[in-house]
Formats: sequence, C-alpha cells, structure tokens
Amino acid sequence: MRVWNGELLDGYDVVVAGSGAIGLTAALTAAAAGKSVCVLEKSQYLGGTSAISGGTLWIAANGPMLRGGGTDSREDALRYLKALTKGRHPEELLEAVVDTGPDMIEFVAEHGLKFNSVLNYPDYRQDLAGSSKGGRSLDPQLFDSTALGELRAAVRPDPRLPFTMEEYEAWGAFTRFPWDELKARKERGLTSRGLAVVSSLVAALARLGVTLVTEAPFASLLREGERVTGVRVGDLEVSARDGVVLATGGFEWNDDMLKQFIGAPFIARCSPPHNTGDGIRAGAAIGATLRNMHEAWWAPYAQLPHEKMDGAPNATLLRFERQGPGSIIVDRQGNRFVNESQNYNDLTRAMHAYEPRDHAPAHLPAWVIVDADYVRRYGLFDFRLDQPLPEWLVSGDSAAELAERLEMPADALRATLDRFNRFAATGEDLDYSRGASAYDRYWGDSTRGLPNPALAPLSEYPLFAFAAIPGGFGTCGGLATDADARVLDWNNQVIDGLYAVGNTSAHPASGGYPGAGATLGPGMTMAYRAGKSIASS
Repeated sequence: MRVWNGELLDGYDVVVAGSGAIGLTAALTAAAAGKSVCVLEKSQYLGGTSAISGGTLWIAANGPMLRGGGTDSREDALRYLKALTKGRHPEELLEAVVDTGPDMIEFVAEHGLKFNSVLNYPDYRQDLAGSSKGGRSLDPQLFDSTALGELRAAVRPDPRLPFTMEEYEAWGAFTRFPWDELKARKERGLTSRGLAVVSSLVAALARLGVTLVTEAPFASLLREGERVTGVRVGDLEVSARDGVVLATGGFEWNDDMLKQFIGAPFIARCSPPHNTGDGIRAGAAIGATLRNMHEAWWAPYAQLPHEKMDGAPNATLLRFERQGPGSIIVDRQGNRFVNESQNYNDLTRAMHAYEPRDHAPAHLPAWVIVDADYVRRYGLFDFRLDQPLPEWLVSGDSAAELAERLEMPADALRATLDRFNRFAATGEDLDYSRGASAYDRYWGDSTRGLPNPALAPLSEYPLFAFAAIPGGFGTCGGLATDADARVLDWNNQVIDGLYAVGNTSAHPASGGYPGAGATLGPGMTMAYRAGKSIASS
C-alpha cells in the first residue's frame, strides 16, 4: 500500500473506492465542498481504465458545444436516450444525466479539466429520434503532466503518443500521423485522451489535499446498523463519516461472474486486469439490488500477441482497420454479416448471433480482410507492405488461397468480394447499408473521391486477413441506484451512506451506446451528483 499526497488516516468524511475518472470526479466534487476525502486504488496506478481510454465524454447540450455554435435540446437528448436504453432505467436516471451533465462539465473545467466539442462527430445511432449530427462528444484538451510533480509516477501510463481524438479522426490512418511532432509532445510531458482526463483530475485533487492510495484493494463494506460507515482494505479499516462511493469498475476480468451473467462471448479486453466485480459483490453482500447485469460495452478487437498490461493480455480496439474504405468483415463461411462501419457496440452484438444447429456462434471466427492497396494507403496497425508478415496476419495471393488458409469455402469468399466490389463501384451497400449514415461516412475517407467514402473495392493482391474478436471495454450492469447515485436495496430503498457510480452501478447508458464518450460522460455526471449529495448530507 502506497500513500500519495499525505498520510493514510483511519477516518474521512468520504472514501472513494476506485480511481478511474468517474471515481475521481466524485472525490473532486466532495473535496471542493470542503469534505475530507480518501481515494483507494486496487492497482499500482491511479486512473483505471479511464487512463488508457479515448477520454471522450458524451454530454448533451454541453457548454463547449453551444458556445461553438452547435445546437441541442433536453427533449431531443431524452428522446434519444430513452430509445437507446429501451426502458432498462428509471426515467429519473436519464433525466439526471441530461440535466446535470452540462453543470458537471463546467465544474471540472473550473478545476483544470477542459474539453473541446467535436461539432462534426455524430451520435452513433443516427436512425433514432433525438440523435445529434455532432457536438455531444467532448474531446479533452492536452494536459501538461509535469504539473503533477511526483504524482506523475502514480498515474497509469499510456504507451501511445499524445494525440487528441479529434486529431485521430481527422488523420484517420496511422500512415498520416505526424509522428515526430507527437514524440516531441510526449518528451515535453504532454498527455492526451484518457490520460489527460485522469492527470487533470489528480492534479485538482492534490491541490485540495485529497489522500490518494495505490495498491489498496477494497475488500468489504463496514456498517453500523443499516448504515455504511466505511471500508475494509486488507486488515485496515477506514471509516467514512458521510459516505462511501464505489467506483471499482465492472467484472470483465472475473470469469465466474461472466459465466453467470453475460450470455455472449467476452473474449478480448482492453482494460487493466483489475476489474473483478469487487464493488458489485460487496454491495450485493449487504442487500443491494442488481440491475442490467447482462450488459457490457461491446467492442471488436484485434489480439496482437505482444500487447500486455499488468501481465495480462491486452487487446486493440478495431476502428479505422474495419471502418476504412477497402475493408470487410466475413464469418467462418466467407460471408459478410454486418455493416463494418457502424459503431463498435452494435457491430459486436451482431457477432453474438448463435447457430443452434452447430451449438456455436454463427459468425465466429470472424475475419477482417483488406487488400494491398488498403495497406499501402493506411497501414494495418504497425504493419506496412515492405515488412515481413507478422504472425497475427494471414495473406493470400488470390481469394482461393486466402480462403484455404482461413479454412472457409473459396467460392463463398470470392462471391462475397465480387458482390462487395460492385457495391463499392456504385456507392451503395445493398446488403448492410454501409456508408448510409453520417456516422459511417465520418469514419470513411473523403479525400479519395469515392462514390461513398466508406466503400472501396478490394481488388489489389495480396489480400490480408486478421481475426476480429468480440469483447468489450467493460461490463456496465451492477448496483441499482437512484438519481443521486445512492445504492438501492431489494425493496428499492436507499442504503444509507452508500453510493455507486460508473460500471460498478447499473450504468445509466447500459443497454445502448449513444455516442463516443457514453461510458465516461454519464458516469462522471452521476459521480458529480453523488459528490453533491454527500456534500449536502
């Protein structure tokens, strides 16, 4: 156990278990109101999954959006969220997210965490009423981590170079990145994306005198009568006079809980391997009710063999690799089965389709296929045409040769490629409507003069293929809460002194995925409401 920014006492007004951006927001809100606060982190680093995330926040009618010329309304945002979440949440929870999100953004900005609105980044489900053409997704500004001093070593590092999500989306492919400039940024101590969010919040907490503790795994809750009064960390008990906030993440690294609650393949993960359901199990042990435990933030990944985090395999999210023009995804029979350009959550749900006759997933294994022209233009992760073929990549000098190596019917793959190439020539995907929505086209390549920026033919050999693996950012069902993030028992009554936020709670966006930043935006909003509730208790 290592204590940063002071010493570990046996009592505080507020104890926060978990140090991702959501838990840190709850801590900051309470500390800014004058409460003494301690943050306990299970791993050796502060930041959780947030530190290695895109750091984007989805907030409707946010200040940066409106000040930048965008438009939005409470009514549209609520209509959109209700359609996405399909009745899985009380309406008061969705109203709390929409109504309080803009206030939360202004609050964290006052403490040094600032965002830009990406006005041309559409919501993920453009087919639903209330969706926005852009502006609800907020991109964190670069942050100079040298301001942290010795606390810089306490924050989980991101091995990627510092670029904003807006820059990533503008450049599209890694072959277009200004790598020398990005290396110079890193050398100066600049951070971006989730690391900038976490670093900004940690700096603000340090200024307010919050105690930060790493290598302090939360074990259980302390109670006096029906009230939660603190937490147990190993053999140590830390009391909380006003409230305990559980922000320990989901349970994607707990195989037993995945088998019990998640009825779909959850193979690849990008989070640090510490989200094992600790807070959810502790809340359930004292009578908290659970909600939406079958839900997760689904995403397709590539599992590159050299990638690890804290000793565990770590996967890479598929973005441009499957959304860029000139790529397709096929199943084990060599057939397309999905719009490759759609948002990662809905795409991965399509990978979950089950084939009763084979007692197996119908579309797995799934393969991303590109041609030589694609690799020349965009690269494929760190692979380029003039390099030796890496072990995770399969190639073929013809469709038949690639099909043989992927163990799928050659005639089916050839027919799939021919049909897709005809769609690319006309700009209309008659099978899965790829490129029909503003979101699909946003991730295409508008510089090539294609009939549809999301569609290009695969016609230059060799072809290349790698496995697309279903997984997720994390699970997002958990402890049921009210609109102030207070945990509810099985009788729908508040458990005094206990709050849950983020993926430890039944996340208010679980069941859908409104847009980039849907995990952090609503989660940090609920954390802000939790901090305000504790401050007024």
